[in-house]
Amino acid sequence: MRNLIKIASIGALAVAMTACGKNKTGTETPGGGGGGGGGGPSGPAPAEASKEAKNDFAEAVKTYNAAKSDGKLSGDECERVAGNFQKVYKTHGVQMALAQFNSGVVYEECGQADKAEGIYAQLISQAPKFDLAYNNLGVIYWKKGQESKALDMFKKGVEANKLSARAARNNVAGLLRNQYVGNTDANAFNEAEKSIQGVLALDSGNQAAYENLARIYYDRGHSKDKSYLVLANLVVTQGVRVLKNESRESADLYNIQGLLLLERQDQVNALKAFKEAVRVEANHVEANLNIGFISIRFRDYATAEKAFEIALKDSRQAKNTEAHLALGVAQRGLKKFKEAEASYNKALKLNASDPRPLYNLGVLYQDHISTQDTVDTAQNEKLINVAKGHYNKFIETVKSDKKWTQQVLLAKDRIATIDETIAFNRVSEEMMKKAKELEAQAKKQEEEERKRLLELEKQAEAAESAGSAPAAGAAPAAGATPPK
Repeated sequence: MRNLIKIASIGALAVAMTACGKNKTGTETPGGGGGGGGGGPSGPAPAEASKEAKNDFAEAVKTYNAAKSDGKLSGDECERVAGNFQKVYKTHGVQMALAQFNSGVVYEECGQADKAEGIYAQLISQAPKFDLAYNNLGVIYWKKGQESKALDMFKKGVEANKLSARAARNNVAGLLRNQYVGNTDANAFNEAEKSIQGVLALDSGNQAAYENLARIYYDRGHSKDKSYLVLANLVVTQGVRVLKNESRESADLYNIQGLLLLERQDQVNALKAFKEAVRVEANHVEANLNIGFISIRFRDYATAEKAFEIALKDSRQAKNTEAHLALGVAQRGLKKFKEAEASYNKALKLNASDPRPLYNLGVLYQDHISTQDTVDTAQNEKLINVAKGHYNKFIETVKSDKKWTQQVLLAKDRIATIDETIAFNRVSEEMMKKAKELEAQAKKQEEEERKRLLELEKQAEAAESAGSAPAAGAAPAAGATPPK
């Protein structure tokens, strides 16, 4: 996760140009939240500007606030508001560089980064000491993946205003931190550390600096030198205390606190720290991911599902295979089988060479979908055959990769279980068939015997009746007196 400050917003910049203002920005991505992330223009014009220039600037700010009163800027409003700031700059020149810069920030807020880029580039040539333009131009390059050009802009911003340039210094640190994480380059680490310390020397309450310093110390401690975990914890503790004194909180610092607790295998308190992070910033991506993974271990699938769904709304997580897989596990635990299948298939689509979605699909069909109370034997066989197909694809995908040796054995064992189940079903069906035939035969014999016995009984009754009745015209018995 990138842990960088926002691009300077209109409001933050208007305040930052005064003696009492501080840039209170802090987010995960370069330029996170766009040009207007910190609110509208709300501070006075630069102190060195003329009275007329200040008045014109204030009117431009009012125009922005009025247009933004409904929470957003429409296309026409973007052009009108940006045009007002540009008019102030055109009228009063370099003393109102801030006005021209604000027009670029407005365009960024409106999603017109190309226009903003042109304004920042022009401003750099016309007001080379205005560090904020270097910073935002660097952010635009960063978003385009042009990290070398972005780092160059950030460094030029620092050179343009060595006594301030907090935004540029923090972004220098952020880019160098990414380089360090990628290749553990000690020079990148040292330069990043120096840049952040420079920010704190100028502004001991700079939230983004504490976040970046804690994160780079954590990265080094996690991957290489455990002693830096101690330093990371000290920075987190200090940062939380400083911000608390100013009635501020940092989701990033709470998240890093959770990561440090995980290093100590303290999952319970780590989960509490991650939940503190999302309390401060509900959509904090990394904290939500961490909550999700820990909740799955605790079998709290509802919490895990909610956390992963929030994290995956962030466009940067769209291709996060791990998150989609974990979401599938959470949904499976909640018996949301259709949704779980969709999550596994999404992970498979993102990375067809990753065999894990195939194995999980097999488990889903074999252990869960096929075992529902409403599934009969015929349906069960169809479903476990689907599972078998997924296991075979899993084995085919991993091929001879030794990393998956154990999982291949498990998949083969599951296939054998499926084959045995189907074979047992055939034997059971044959036995049931024979049992039904024997039962039918027995019933038939029983019915035939019943009929035979009935017939015999009838014959016996008939014979008895015939033997007991006197014959017609027979002589009287001996000694009997004939009738008179």
